[in-house]
Amino acid sequence: MSDAKPSTTTAKIWSFVRIMNVRLRFILLMVVVGLIAGKWEDIANRWDRLTRPAATAAHLDADVEFFCPMHPSVIRAQPGNCPICGMPLSQREKHDGATTLPADVLAQVQLTPQKLRMGRIGVSVVEKRLLSREIHTVGVVDYDETRRAFIAARVKGRIEKLLVNFTGQKVEEGETLALIYSPDLLVAQQELLVADKALQSAQASPSQSALSASEAVREAARRKLLLWGITEAQITEILKQNKTDTALAIHAPIRGIVTEKKVLQGQYVEEGMDLYTIADLSKVWLQAQIFESDIAGIQAGTAVEVTTTAYPNEIFAGRIAFVAYTVDPATRTVAARVEVDNPQYKLKPGMYVAAVMRLPVGQVHLIPPGSTTAQIMSPASAPGSAGGSSPAPGNANPLSLSEGEGKGEGANPLTPESSPEDSALVSAYLKISSALAADRTADAEISEFLASAQASENTLPDASSLAPSARNMQGKALRDQREAFKALSTQLIAILEQKIPTNRKLFVFHCPMAQADWLSAQQDVVNPYMGSDMLTCGNITRTLEPSSSTPADADFAQGYYCPVYPAQLFDQPAHCPIDQFPLQYARVEKVLAVPQSAVIDTGTRKVVYREVPASEGSAPGSARGYNGSGSAPGSAGGYDGSGSAPGSAGGYNGSNSAPGSAGRSSPSTGTFQMIEVKLGSPAGDYYPVLAGLAEGDRVASQGAFLVDAENRLTPGASAHYFGATGNPTSEHAPK
Repeated sequence: MSDAKPSTTTAKIWSFVRIMNVRLRFILLMVVVGLIAGKWEDIANRWDRLTRPAATAAHLDADVEFFCPMHPSVIRAQPGNCPICGMPLSQREKHDGATTLPADVLAQVQLTPQKLRMGRIGVSVVEKRLLSREIHTVGVVDYDETRRAFIAARVKGRIEKLLVNFTGQKVEEGETLALIYSPDLLVAQQELLVADKALQSAQASPSQSALSASEAVREAARRKLLLWGITEAQITEILKQNKTDTALAIHAPIRGIVTEKKVLQGQYVEEGMDLYTIADLSKVWLQAQIFESDIAGIQAGTAVEVTTTAYPNEIFAGRIAFVAYTVDPATRTVAARVEVDNPQYKLKPGMYVAAVMRLPVGQVHLIPPGSTTAQIMSPASAPGSAGGSSPAPGNANPLSLSEGEGKGEGANPLTPESSPEDSALVSAYLKISSALAADRTADAEISEFLASAQASENTLPDASSLAPSARNMQGKALRDQREAFKALSTQLIAILEQKIPTNRKLFVFHCPMAQADWLSAQQDVVNPYMGSDMLTCGNITRTLEPSSSTPADADFAQGYYCPVYPAQLFDQPAHCPIDQFPLQYARVEKVLAVPQSAVIDTGTRKVVYREVPASEGSAPGSARGYNGSGSAPGSAGGYDGSGSAPGSAGGYNGSNSAPGSAGRSSPSTGTFQMIEVKLGSPAGDYYPVLAGLAEGDRVASQGAFLVDAENRLTPGASAHYFGATGNPTSEHAPK
């Protein structure tokens, strides 16, 4: 029994050791796995260094470099971490600095097709446009000081009766305000009656000296009453009735609203005491405050658009009548007084309003009706300025923009032989054609054509011969109008072949079914003789083109000018849709413009990224952003310009690009050059270009900041980019 106990104890110990051995191995395995997981990145890096071929390392040393994306100035030959932010350095191709750029190019960057697609980079063409500079300001409505009147007591007395007895009452000119009793007035009336009787007696006397003396006495008595405010009509009534009035009337000198009433009925007043204040609120003043940085071009006559919070859907129009000669030192603003029509008294003195002034960037050349000479005018003296003729009442319909002319496309200036009336004649003819093609009669369009034909008789030969053919169409059925339209078209085509009065290209179409010709401003076939039955029947037989104008004329657009919207031209001689002043035909200068989205302001300079044309290509070694994806440098990579947001063509005015495109297209090379530009004040969505760009240049206008960010990651880019991380070194700083 004693031998069994030790063996049992040994077995238990041995069993415990085996159990602990199994558990310790599991725990040890877990510890090893945890250490490997925690140090895996370090282990992988050490393994990579041990297994990396020596030739690869040598290649990296020669062809690549490492940089910090957050701090472009940190560049290393070996991988590691940024000493500033601790971020791992990124790898790129080494720049050898051998690229020679043009003198006006600060830097050059090339984007791969992948980056063009991901960044949705879009470019716009630098072209000439109709531009207007908007100035937004605020002001306070005030009384028109020239339309206020103060009524004071000219003699002492007692107010017998107040006919206008509360503030805010409307009065008309000459209306009786109050009746006043004054002993002095009674004495003056009695003196007039005595002098009148003496004059009658003197007239019966043969003495000429007595007659002259009596006339002088009566005239003195009459003038005394006039100076005390008694009217001629009242004096005549006193003499007619041959008796005095105990209470004489006080009349309103102007029409308007009583803004102050300072007397009560029965109150005694002294000479010179204020009784009433009357203000005519049909025209009010707006005291606008304009910042001194915006006063360039602001002058008397500048059109102003006024809006209020009380009437958010209504626009009031006014003209600047006076600009102050000093700057307020507290607000750094210049006061401008704006005269605003207020026929319904909606604008109240003391009301806070917002004002917008639009100034044309280019010159405005007014063309008098029937004249072929353009008169250069300043924006303030443009048609509809202060002092011009008043508009016809009731014409409140907004004007429609003509296709092309209203927005600058095809709106070339007048040739020496043309006039606005002749262009209106062609426009009226085209409206008749459109109506007939739409299967409706054209009575209204025919009336417009007759008026235009009459206006064109002095400038267009044989224009009077068109009237009988047009009158033959009036009041007829659609079929008869189409038949008569054949003769009208034949006559007009013959006249235009001798002298083309409009500056747009016209196409002569022939319809074999109708055996007739017609004119159209577009190449698409829209048949006015067949209508919807055979709308596309016909073909172009010849083209009528205006005589070529001088090269300088290409810088102008033509149309009817409204000073409230100087960047838009209208196609009809009506009235401005806001202030209702008559429009006048004008030529407006186009200005070279670049989209605001393309301009990057670094704080000390303004730069844009100009696309390098495909014919020029990119300089060797300039593909700084190229990531070796395998795409050929400069390839568009299938980019289709889808980066442009739908509807992004807004603001198109006066450019030569197709409507709706705003000059934007997809990049063709992906290579951009950073160009310093000099720009004028912002004009809507554009900047006027003073220097640095030429017409036809393509600049990055969508995603320009991404191109700029890519350029900043290149060596030496910070030397040209003020405002980037870190300051440029002295050796790279511009002189």
